[in-house]
Amino acid sequence: MDLHLQSDWQRALGQRVEIWKDGRFVRKGTVEAVMADNSLLWISAEGTSSRQMVPRYDGYQVFAHFLPESSEKTTKLPAESCNGTALLPKSL
Repeated sequence: MDLHLQSDWQRALGQRVEIWKDGRFVRKGTVEAVMADNSLLWISAEGTSSRQMVPRYDGYQVFAHFLPESSEKTTKLPAESCNGTALLPKSL
């Protein structure tokens, strides 16, 4: 299943996502909370990973298995993610 960049982090609330920064995989997990202005989200604790705050202003990106509402042009992520099928916007 493809992963898609989510510009509206509110839509990812309660969903399993992958977090990326600077073209590199950071973590996967479930979105536990999102600030109303989409500036921050929290990934819930899971296994040995603790709860993590993810600030948008630091360049983090959220990818989920559902399509974003907008129709952004996309390009593929590195092959390490989902067998190379995840998508990034062309501007990256």
